[in-house]
Amino acid sequence: MTSSAARTLVRQRVLALQSVPHGSVAAGELTQYGFTPADVLDFSVNTNPLGPAPNVTQAIQGADWTRYPGDDEAPLRHALAQHAGVAPEQVALGNGSVELMWLIALALLEPADRVAIVGPTFGEYARAALVVGGDGVEVQSLAEVPAAARLVFVCNPNNPTGAYHGRAEIEQLLVEGPDRLVVLDEAYASFVEERWRSEQLLREHRNLIVLRSLTKDHALPGLRLGYALASPDLASAFEAVRPPWSVNAGALRAGLATLEPDALSHVQRATAVVSESRHMLMAGFSALGYSVHSSAANFVLVDVGDAPEFRRALLPHGIVVRDCTSFGLPSCVRIACGLPEQCTRLLEVVEWLKRQ
Repeated sequence: MTSSAARTLVRQRVLALQSVPHGSVAAGELTQYGFTPADVLDFSVNTNPLGPAPNVTQAIQGADWTRYPGDDEAPLRHALAQHAGVAPEQVALGNGSVELMWLIALALLEPADRVAIVGPTFGEYARAALVVGGDGVEVQSLAEVPAAARLVFVCNPNNPTGAYHGRAEIEQLLVEGPDRLVVLDEAYASFVEERWRSEQLLREHRNLIVLRSLTKDHALPGLRLGYALASPDLASAFEAVRPPWSVNAGALRAGLATLEPDALSHVQRATAVVSESRHMLMAGFSALGYSVHSSAANFVLVDVGDAPEFRRALLPHGIVVRDCTSFGLPSCVRIACGLPEQCTRLLEVVEWLKRQ
């Protein structure tokens, strides 16, 4: 299709959309160094450093791929509701939490609705709002959220800064604008040491939507599985606009397995490992003279001066970090909390590079 034809046939707002850069590294970029993605220490993807829980991978292998997966959605919805202490009607499933961001925008926003995004943060919030004609604006704090905002996206803990808002801050945002919808994205909340439980706020605030990712907790980002907790009316609206069978059979089986005792214990062990690695990274980079942002998440944000160059310098050593230029932070890199021995290797390489 020529560009002139596209201007005639495609909505102008869609033509203006730009893709959002994400973590990890392409195989082609590593070829020049003689690496494959399996060869490198990848600190650019924020998932469980222990890998998937064994019972979860076993559940995926036992999925029945010969039939449509719809019948398996209700059991997972009920199990998630029981785990969160809410009604099954308050749970909506999604092909990862990203799909739910798009479903929220599709179900709730009218063209020109104001959408506030507390940043710097994940770029898909803004793209979801733009697709349906929303008017997105990034603010730097909860206090700056405009009164006219119809919808607010808050990543908690925030990607990429690791900042974590307390219950009182979120509750104040909900109370100040009872007709304003607040989306609290808790994709990384499982790795927070002193976590507060947001589902308790759902009982009092019908304008709250909680997003969670099951694949971050279990290092299965390729599986795609997330869910939303909200009032029954809102959850029903998200399900109404979701494409049929968007959550596959393996993901549904895996979702049930993540709620089993073995998998829950697996995530608890990972949280302890993340805590050790986070303290190691923050102390190590500080000792090397870098400015490190305080983080409650399973990653840390480090000001290295020139993020693209810092990332390039690490690649020949088989190490990948996340250049945060796309977040509007060209001097910073985001580093996932890997295993302690992996973090030690990263710090050794960075120290060696500083001496060159």
